[in-house]
Order: sequence, then C-alpha cells, then structure tokens
Amino acid sequence: MRFGLTFGIVACLALASLLPTGLFLYVEPRGRNLWAKAGDSPSTRRAPALVRVTSWMSFLLGQVAIPWLLLPAVCAAFLYLQARLGIWKPVAMASTATAGVLALVQAALAIPLIPLGVRLLMRDAGACDRAASRARFVAMTNAGILGAVVALEWAMVNVPRFVHPWLGTALDWAVLRPEMMFGGACLAHALLLGRSARAAKT
Repeated sequence: MRFGLTFGIVACLALASLLPTGLFLYVEPRGRNLWAKAGDSPSTRRAPALVRVTSWMSFLLGQVAIPWLLLPAVCAAFLYLQARLGIWKPVAMASTATAGVLALVQAALAIPLIPLGVRLLMRDAGACDRAASRARFVAMTNAGILGAVVALEWAMVNVPRFVHPWLGTALDWAVLRPEMMFGGACLAHALLLGRSARAAKT
C-alpha cells in the first residue's frame, strides 16, 4: 500500500515535470548568447544555475496554477452541498468561501510565472527589474496565504463545532493541505526569484 502510494506520487511528479522541462529545453539554448562573458565558449555559455532552476520552477508552478483553478470550484461544490443538506452555518460557509478565494489568488499569482521564466532565461532587462519587486510582493502574499490556511485548519481541528466534521475533513484534504504545499513552493520560488533577478542584472 505504501509502495503504491509512493509510486503514484513519483509518477504524478514525473508527468507534471514533462511540460516545464520541454519548455525549458526549448527556451534555454536560445538565450545562451545573452549570458556571454569574456573568455567563455559556446559550449559553456549559459545562464547561472540559480537562474535556470528558478525559470524551471516558474514553468512548473505556472503550469500547476491552471488546474489549480479547480479548487475554487470544489469549494463552490462544498457550499452547494452544505446548503442542500441543511447543515450550513455562517462560519462554515465563510471558511469554505475563504479557502476558495485563497486558491484563486494563488493561481492568479502563479500563472504569470510562465512568461516571466522565459524572460528571465532571455535576460530581459525590464523583466529582471520588475522581478525583484514582484518577488517581494509574491513572497509576502504567499506568506499571508499560508498563515491564513494554517489558522483555518487549526480552527477546524481544535475549535468545537467550528464546521461540520465531514466538511472539515473534506476541506482539509481536498483544499487546505494542497494550498499549504503549493503556497510553500511558491514562497520558496519567490525567494529564488529575487536572487535570480539580481544575478541577471550583474
């Protein structure tokens, strides 16, 4: 059972990395001349490793952000079920709606990372200037989202009658835990993006 779960996770990660890796392999060679330095050669000419890793992560997170738009739809389905089953409460409805809005914000922040990753590899001066300030904004926003998600999950687990038990379990596993993982990845990427933008300008 544990082996099957591990294999499934590894397989999903491998599939998710196909498109970002293909895009990276298409774009990266076309920007190598823009990273030329005195005394280098065409065989060694390329962007710094930090920039390449950040760009690949940009493609991965931007790709994941597109199906991530399903999470608000899941929250909408939970809201509908609460109303239909007659177990809705203002706090539970607000918690479900908040989780959906947070997922929507995460997706909106991550989708533009795809063109940003391309411009970073191509050493676009304007994009590099904007990337530093964007990295700070994205880092602060994702830190706030992570804090809100953790607080919401804590309340559902520890506050009696905060939400209906089935709703708390479903919302936790279907929405909140994925949001925490994605938010953590986006926060790490934002920190790398700030450093990559500075490396691209030197």
